[in-house]
Amino acid sequence: MRFAIIAFLLVAVVASILSDWLIYRDLCFLKKKKKLRIAHLVFATLLYCLLLAAFISLLTPVNSMLFTGWCIFIFLSVFVAKFLYIIFRGISAIPVLFKHKAWKSVQIAGFAVSVACFILLWWNAIVTPRQFDINEVTIESAKLPAAFNGYRIVQFSDLHVGTFGNSQSIPIRLVEKINALKPDLIVFTGDIVNNRSSELIPFIPSLRNLEAKDGIVSILGNHDYGDYAKWKTESAKRDNLDWLVRIEEDSLNWRLLRNEHFFLKNGNDSIAIIGVENWGEPPFSTHGDLNKAYPDINDKHFKLLLSHNPKHWDIEVCHTPVDLTLSGHTHAMQMVLSVGKWKWSPSAWKYEHWQGLYEKNGKYLYVNIGIGEVGLPIRIGATPELTVFTLKSKMP
Repeated sequence: MRFAIIAFLLVAVVASILSDWLIYRDLCFLKKKKKLRIAHLVFATLLYCLLLAAFISLLTPVNSMLFTGWCIFIFLSVFVAKFLYIIFRGISAIPVLFKHKAWKSVQIAGFAVSVACFILLWWNAIVTPRQFDINEVTIESAKLPAAFNGYRIVQFSDLHVGTFGNSQSIPIRLVEKINALKPDLIVFTGDIVNNRSSELIPFIPSLRNLEAKDGIVSILGNHDYGDYAKWKTESAKRDNLDWLVRIEEDSLNWRLLRNEHFFLKNGNDSIAIIGVENWGEPPFSTHGDLNKAYPDINDKHFKLLLSHNPKHWDIEVCHTPVDLTLSGHTHAMQMVLSVGKWKWSPSAWKYEHWQGLYEKNGKYLYVNIGIGEVGLPIRIGATPELTVFTLKSKMP
């Protein structure tokens, strides 16, 4: 993954250098603008230094995803704006080929589009990640006991607290939003950290304030195992995971399910809550085992499964009697383009089910696009999501 990022950035650097050279040439044609040319060179040099720092961070055994992500984002936000300007500039120069004056209006439009794009990128890096979409979903099932009719479950996912550094603003608002929904049960569907369990320490006091009548249930995601960090020994990596488990279970008082289940009781009725460890297609690690988590899969209980990766549902779960599966993982690749009811995300190239509710043969999957970020600290149209499920009994 690191080498793919580095290869992409190398291409971006070459294109950026070309853009800077063309912009500098344009400035050379402006009389008495020496200070502007110097400012351009100084600013460009600072950006390349910032990107070099990100490269060094990526190649070191212990790198800060927060620092690296912001360095790359700052560089790319300026690069995209410059590149758009160069495209418009090239179009504006077409008349010059026929010995006519360049289209100044096109060049001005290019500058306006570049500035607008730059502002839009920073809006989606600073404002959008601090907003929350609260999606209400009703699940009807003839298998749901009458005692659970109207039962409310709030799902959140992919917190990636390493994204927040030490800032408490998003976790505090998250807890306030969830508690205001007055859920009967809260479920977290994995990826609480980016790389290391230590990222979670500053947020224990905030997350401990989550409240639900029947508590908080959680599972592990692919990032929670420490697979994306360099460890001196395998035992150090295991200790990191053990620490994360202790934090969730003891410090946060969450019920972490690791290929386990329990029966949630309400009066004389009960439903099965199942949690598997991360089930992943390569290169993601696979630890999930549905048969171990719930051996009697064909019993008559209404079954709610927490499984981080939605591909688990595609390949295995949808062929079982599990009634409702809640997943995360995709983040919608932190980009959602929408017009009316139409939505598209680059995650659709990899995941058939990447956001929202899906149904097959009376069995449901819901994919929550999460709260935090991985890689670039930006969510373009992919507003952090909280999902409220209301369970409804229906006559068979």
